[in-house]
Amino acid sequence: MKRSDFLRLVVVAPWALRHAVAGGGTGTLPDPRSAAIAWLLKQQSHDGAWRSDTYGAFRDGRALTPVVLRSLAREKSAEAACRKACGWLLENRNALLEEYPVHLASAILESTVRLPDLKPLASVAKDRLLELQCPGSGGWSYSTVPPPASGELSPMQQPNLAATVMALDGLRAAELPADDPVFRKALAFVLTCQNHGRGEFDDGGFLQMADDPARNKAGIAGTDPSGKTRYKSYASATADGLRALLLCGENPASPRAKAAKEWLNQFPGKGPADLKYYTARSLAKSGCISPTLLKELIADQAADGSFQNPAGEMRENCPLVATALMLEALAT
Repeated sequence: MKRSDFLRLVVVAPWALRHAVAGGGTGTLPDPRSAAIAWLLKQQSHDGAWRSDTYGAFRDGRALTPVVLRSLAREKSAEAACRKACGWLLENRNALLEEYPVHLASAILESTVRLPDLKPLASVAKDRLLELQCPGSGGWSYSTVPPPASGELSPMQQPNLAATVMALDGLRAAELPADDPVFRKALAFVLTCQNHGRGEFDDGGFLQMADDPARNKAGIAGTDPSGKTRYKSYASATADGLRALLLCGENPASPRAKAAKEWLNQFPGKGPADLKYYTARSLAKSGCISPTLLKELIADQAADGSFQNPAGEMRENCPLVATALMLEALAT
């Protein structure tokens, strides 16, 4: 039995049974994945874009359309909606990657694998990611401005693991050669985010970046013998870190990759509250999401098929964001 079939058996079947009983035993309600797809399709604007009712910054279509499209790109029932969204993206190509460039360029490149209509945007998206790689560390940040070749970086230009794995996902989808120096440089940054070694804090997990208490969601672990502040590993970062290692060409059997997998098996937690659905997606993409966690998340699905996180720091309180992320977790 395939892993995806097993997850459907232990997670989706009990959900369907429970809702069939609640609905008078008819069994006609869709499964969680189908319900999420149907809800997302209903939210599409007439012009093909997706727009948030929660955040003004997400209402022009650019911020969410590539992200929702990526979650629907593999779904047969969404083919017409995807074609319409591709048309909207092509019409708005000139301003598309001005904001949220790493998120959106990566989403476009990942979607292009299944949606050839997006090919005219692929080279632009790839070039945008390449120009945003930090020449010093090899990682990516959320900045819209390319980092300087040398000198001090602004806070927004400082690379972090989440942005880096997004960029790597996109560049792999763009079929950049495996031996391209981009991946070697990126690996150097990824390694700085892993608690790996023989010290008391080296449990094999990952954190967001080496020197930022605000963005390392799990907090400070302590001070090592050299006097350096060390940060706790946590689930979303470790799933991202494992994926980043493999995307950079690390052998799955290497000590670092094995240590990350062992951490995820030992601590299959939900991660920070504000990263609930991002964590689910990353765990699923790393192959390390547990049926128990997936079942708990599915239990939070609204009757209309959407998902929403009460914690809004990472914008998962926007149902479009949360539902798109959760759909990818269910489909992986």
